[in-house]
This record gives sequence, C-alpha cells and structure tokens, in this order.
Amino acid sequence: MPKKAIMSALLVLTTLFSSCVSPDKRYLIGVSQCSEDSWRSKLQAELEQATYFNEDVDLIMCSANDDMEQQSRQIDSLINLKVDILIVSPQQVSKLSKAIQHATDANIPVILFDRRSDVQNYTAFMGADNYRIGMMLAQFAATQLGGRGNIVEIAGEHGSSPAIERHKGFNDGLKKYPDMHVVGFGEGDWKEPSGEKAMDSILTALADKDGGIPSIQCVFGGNDRMAVGARKALERHRQVHASNTPFVPNGEVIYLGIDALPTSGGGIEKVRDGILTASAIYPTHGDKVMQLALNILRGEPYSKETDMETSLVTSANANVLLMQHKEIDNQHQYIKKMYARVDKTLTMLSAQRALLISIIIVVIVVCMLLVITVRAYRTKHHLYQELRRKNDELNIEKEKVERQRDELEEQRDKLLDATVSNDDADGSAPNLNQNSGDTLPKNEFMDRFLHCLDDRFSDSDLSVEDIGQEMCLSRVQLYRKVKSLTGKTPVEIIREERLKRAHVLLQDSSLSVSEVAYRVGFSAPSYFAKCYKEYYGKSPSDK
Repeated sequence: MPKKAIMSALLVLTTLFSSCVSPDKRYLIGVSQCSEDSWRSKLQAELEQATYFNEDVDLIMCSANDDMEQQSRQIDSLINLKVDILIVSPQQVSKLSKAIQHATDANIPVILFDRRSDVQNYTAFMGADNYRIGMMLAQFAATQLGGRGNIVEIAGEHGSSPAIERHKGFNDGLKKYPDMHVVGFGEGDWKEPSGEKAMDSILTALADKDGGIPSIQCVFGGNDRMAVGARKALERHRQVHASNTPFVPNGEVIYLGIDALPTSGGGIEKVRDGILTASAIYPTHGDKVMQLALNILRGEPYSKETDMETSLVTSANANVLLMQHKEIDNQHQYIKKMYARVDKTLTMLSAQRALLISIIIVVIVVCMLLVITVRAYRTKHHLYQELRRKNDELNIEKEKVERQRDELEEQRDKLLDATVSNDDADGSAPNLNQNSGDTLPKNEFMDRFLHCLDDRFSDSDLSVEDIGQEMCLSRVQLYRKVKSLTGKTPVEIIREERLKRAHVLLQDSSLSVSEVAYRVGFSAPSYFAKCYKEYYGKSPSDK
C-alpha cells in the first residue's frame, strides 16, 4: 500500500478519535463543609445545579458533621486526590489552619466560603458580612423596642468566624442605645436543641442571681434554629412560672434570627408564621462560588474579597419572598428535568456517534484491507503468471530433454539392431519368438523385466541400464533378450507400459493430465500428451 494512502488513512483515524475526546480541560473541585444542615444542603444543591451549565466540572463534596479532626482529614484526602481548587467552610477560625496551609503549600487555590480562617495566603473569600448583619439586627431591635429593653443573646459555635462577627456587630450596634441591655448570653452549636439548652441555662442563672427573671423583650439567636430553640425554652418557663409574676417576662418578646432559608421549615416560614419576628438573609449563592472557582482556574479576573448582599425578612415581606422562592424552585426543577432530558439525549447522541465512528473506522480498515488484498492479489497474479511462464519454459526444456533422451535411446537401440542384424547375417539362427503385438509374452524373463519396471515406474530418470543392473545384464544383453522375445526394444516397452498405466489412471476424474503424467514417470506433461496421442490416437484429455 502506498505510503501516501497509509498516511491519509491514519490522518482520518486520528481526526475521528480526536473528535471523541473533549479538547477542554476538566476541573476537579473539592468542597469541604464543616457541618450538615438545611443551609448547607441548599448550598450543595446550588453547586450541583451550577455543574449543569459547566460540563467541564466534577464535584467532590465532603461534610465533617461538626468534627474538626474529620474535616482536617477530609481536606488532606482532597489534597491527595489532586483537586484543582478547594472550597472550605472551616468550622473554627484557627483549628483548621494547618490543613488549609497544606493545600496552599501544594499550590491548590483555596476559597474560604461563609467562614474565615486565620490563614492569610488563601486565594479568595466569599460570604456575607456577618458584622453588618449583627449591626442591622441591633438596629431593627432598637426600632421595634423604642430604644429600651432587655436582650438575651444566643451566639453560634464558639471560635467560628460567623459567631464572632455577628456577636461583635450586634453589640457594637447596641452601643448607640444605652437603655438596651444584654442580660443573658449563651452559646450553641447552630442547632435548635443547643439554643433551647442555652436559654434554659441563662434563665436558670438569672433566677439564681436575682431571685427572679427580669423581663425580656428581645432574643437574638446566632441563627434561626437557635432562636426557635430559645423561644421554646422561654415559653416553657413562662408556663411553669405563670403564677409567679417576678418570673414571667412582661409583654411580647421579639425573636431575631439569621439565615432566612426559604425552604420548608426554614426561617422565612418561621417569620411568616410569627415564630420569629425577623431574620437576616444569609445567602448561599452556590452558583456564584462556582463561578468564582472557575474564574480562578481559568485565569480570569476575580475579587479576593466578595461580600454577598443581605436583607431583613419580616412579616411584611415574608409571603412575597416565599412566593418568589417557590417560583424559582419551580424553575430549578424545570431546569433539572430539562438537564436530565438533555443529558439523556447527549448520552444517546454520544453512543450513536461512537457507533458511527466505530462503523467508519471498520469501513476504513476494511477498505485498507481490501486495497492491501487487491494489491496482494495483483502481486500474486503477476508472480503466478511469471511462475507459469517459467514453468512453461521449464516444461519445454524438460520435454526437449526427455525427447532427446528417448531419441538417444532409440539411436542406441538402432545401433544395437544393426549389430544384431549383422550377427544374424553371419549365420545366427533367426528369432522365432518375435512378437510385434501389444500383448507381451508371458515368461520368467519378461516377468522379471516388468517387475523391475513396477518398482521404479514413476521415476522419470529410469533407464534401460538401471533395469539391466537389477537383472544382472548388460544393456546389449537386455536389449537382445527383450527384442528376441517381444520384437520391441526395452525403451519402447517402458514407454508403452507407462502409457498403458496412464490410460488406466486417466479414468479417475479427480486426477489431472499433469498428475497422471508425473505418476507414470514423464517429467514433461506436454511430451506425455504427445506420446499418448501417438500411441492411442487421441489426446489424454479426451474421455
């Protein structure tokens, strides 16, 4: 096959294979969540939805469930997996610094999301301004209470950046209002039972200290769930101590939380139902953190510090926000269904494309093999023709040699005939057993002669001398004896016996003329055909 054709075929195959491989780099993004809750579940769902529009992204999600040691191990595992970028929500400011530093040492970009760490060489931070949220809620409480009232604060997990910043922002906001006092402070772990437990402890401490519980006008929870837990504890105390007025907080209490999730049972529903008075929206924005990660990976511009906007949810806007969320959720579900349908279609198209490419490759391979086969056939045919020509030339030479040999033998026999005739002229007795017919006489001598011929029947080199040696006679002696008994020379008898045997073999249709010729001792089929026609009067191919 020509080199040019081979190179063209390889180029086509390379093009087909390259079309099956995506030219874009795939990114592996590792996400380390410090805990599992509804806010983080929403974030995870948004990150997964963001991959619908970024097919070059693979996500690995890990959750430590409030276990710092586990989160540290998970981060190390993500580093070992060689993720392209790491998104971390550290449980506390300082406890995960070493693990995060390992990632930066491995040249893995690190995005701190929602929570900060004391590691300084992080790549980017994205989260809401927790300090401003605390200030905003303090301002709201002062407005609702007219700048006067007692407050209980249930802060988030000790050592976490949101808890620290929200506490500081809230208390700095209260400094403008000297008649507003935080009379009780506790800490939880962001879950509802911890808020309830913290409020129980605060109420117990206040009762032990003053002999009664002072009136409480506001409860500020580090998030919605702890605020709901604190409300349960406060209402239970009010029921238990209803007959003892010093222990009963006076008037209505406002309950403030943070997160304002629009999901079922989330903060916005609690505000709508009056369980919470207000909640500050703490957005998840999984789509934005995904875009930030991709900007970093693709070398596009990005901001190192990104503050997510927030706002207050009150009874005045809770219904509207829930309706908006419901509509957005419907759109997300629709997008999810469409993505599943598109994904299914793309899978089918990919399978069809792979099948088509396989078929094309098979066709190309078959064509290449066909070309090779045709060329091989042509080469073989050419060689066959050349071999046939050489064989014909060889057969001609063989025929010539064999004919010359027979002619030489006949010349020798004629010479012997002349010698025998001279002997007869000198007074020798005439031969009375001469036989010129086709049937040879039956006697011991001729049986020995034919037996020697049978043993070397197919030997094309068999000569009268060879038979004479086996019968212990010279050529002259053998000639005279055979001539006297049959009237024919040994050469004639050998040729005729071969032709007679060939005549029998030719009755077998499975044998060709050439095969018969070789079997009876002719080295040239053409010479055999000539002798056969002279003897039988017809060609050996005639049946």
